[in-house]
Amino acid sequence: MTMNRPINKLISQAMIVFSCFPTIAANNSSLDAKSPKKQDNAKVKPNVLFISVDDMRDWVGYLNGYKGKIHTPNIDRLASQGVGFTNAHVAAPQSGPSRNAIMSGKRPSTTGLYDNDVWMKAAYPEMVTLPQYFKNNGYYTAGAGKVFHHTPGNNPPVNWNDFQDQVVDDPWVWNSWSPEKYFLDYGYRDKRPETPSWKPLNGIETFGAELDWGAIPGKDESDYGDVKVLEYLKKFLTRKTDQPFFLALGIYRPHIPWHVPQKYFDMYPLDKIVLPEVIENDLDDLPEEAKKVAGKRHKDFVTIRDRNKWKEAVQAYLASISFADALVGKLLDTFDKSRYSDNTIIVLWSDHGFHLGSKETWHKFTLWEDVTRIPFVIKAPGMKANGRLCHQPVDMLNVYPTLISLCGLPQKSDLDGHDMSVLLKNPEAEWQWPAITEYMPGQVAVRTRDWRYIRYQKGGEELYDRKKDPNEWHNLAKNPEYSTILEQHRKQATQKFAKTVVERTAWYFDPHNFTYLHRETGQFVDGKK
Repeated sequence: MTMNRPINKLISQAMIVFSCFPTIAANNSSLDAKSPKKQDNAKVKPNVLFISVDDMRDWVGYLNGYKGKIHTPNIDRLASQGVGFTNAHVAAPQSGPSRNAIMSGKRPSTTGLYDNDVWMKAAYPEMVTLPQYFKNNGYYTAGAGKVFHHTPGNNPPVNWNDFQDQVVDDPWVWNSWSPEKYFLDYGYRDKRPETPSWKPLNGIETFGAELDWGAIPGKDESDYGDVKVLEYLKKFLTRKTDQPFFLALGIYRPHIPWHVPQKYFDMYPLDKIVLPEVIENDLDDLPEEAKKVAGKRHKDFVTIRDRNKWKEAVQAYLASISFADALVGKLLDTFDKSRYSDNTIIVLWSDHGFHLGSKETWHKFTLWEDVTRIPFVIKAPGMKANGRLCHQPVDMLNVYPTLISLCGLPQKSDLDGHDMSVLLKNPEAEWQWPAITEYMPGQVAVRTRDWRYIRYQKGGEELYDRKKDPNEWHNLAKNPEYSTILEQHRKQATQKFAKTVVERTAWYFDPHNFTYLHRETGQFVDGKK
């Protein structure tokens, strides 16, 4: 491959290589139509069922994040069976860096993977991600839906318009992968695929295809893309082997667009919708950097509010949460009937939350509680704390080392997180680490048991007493009465930030050989590791 190699030639090669990748439909050598007998727990390590939901904030029943009535019986059921974490926070308030962090076990400040438009494999070809580590240690790794950011192993789609049904797979991470087409359905973004004629359903033409909501005309629930992860699970469970597995299933809702069946909208009548609590001049006591962060997404909120669509938008988000919860329930019900139910660790997590008008903003991309706090549950067989809630602050960097510990795999010394096994035995066990969230270089939030501290790149700070001020309305950073607490949190904040990784547009990618070539420097990277 040379630097001048035409992109269309790469695309044609991609079409050839797609037919060779081991998907659940094409590589069924280990599958059988009949479910085998119960897995022999004495002979194998525990399996891992790794369920992710996208953009789900703390609006689930067991977290009490929503002030109205919320319908999340299945996530709540899982929390009642395992350990439901009430103070869990993401590594970053954006899908790409958040997912790269949980899957690599390293913070954005360690890797420089701060944004969505980067290729982790090009930057770190020898990085061993979470499923790959399990595969290297004897596990069968498989999955479907959005697990890494948009693409398996964070490898790129060659051309979205030409490949709506399949995305480049990563056979060095997965033994089996179902094509990740689910979130591309129904006008995910303009020209991904072409915007359907029925858009926009919310009547706001200026928002385009993605920031839309409503039930898709003429579509049955089984036609929605997320449902395909359930089909994948059913096929997967017919495997005839005692090899332990790491199975990752990614649900795209409640990510925008909020297109779900009408029955989920009907769960939330508009006259019962409770809007987020807001106050006038909420941003007045914030540093200028914080105001700029909020201001970037202020326009969408103003449009929704001024068009009298605020309750409709919140209704659509709630409907999407309940749709995702219903699918989680079907996944759990299906799995509970399988031969693996007694010997499987179940992890449920979200990549970040979502603003719906609080702080006068919309979307994510901030370091406030509405975006960092997520539903997070671990159900591990035989753990003493199953059925209890844990209120200690934890972040998603801890997932990688915890699963290594629970499954008895060799320790990995280069991870940034900490083993949480002690909290699965005793939720009130001593825990010295805060939850850390980073957004772009130099910006970090520290969440302890009762406090939130935020520091911006140019030194601006925020400090909130979460017990007295759950809405984070009163910034105490300049109040001398809290100088000791402020200093304690300053010391816990990230001090060094790696240089930002170059964007993916800097690279040519050859999907046939899984190699990368830097457009300007000629640097060659072999991704087959």
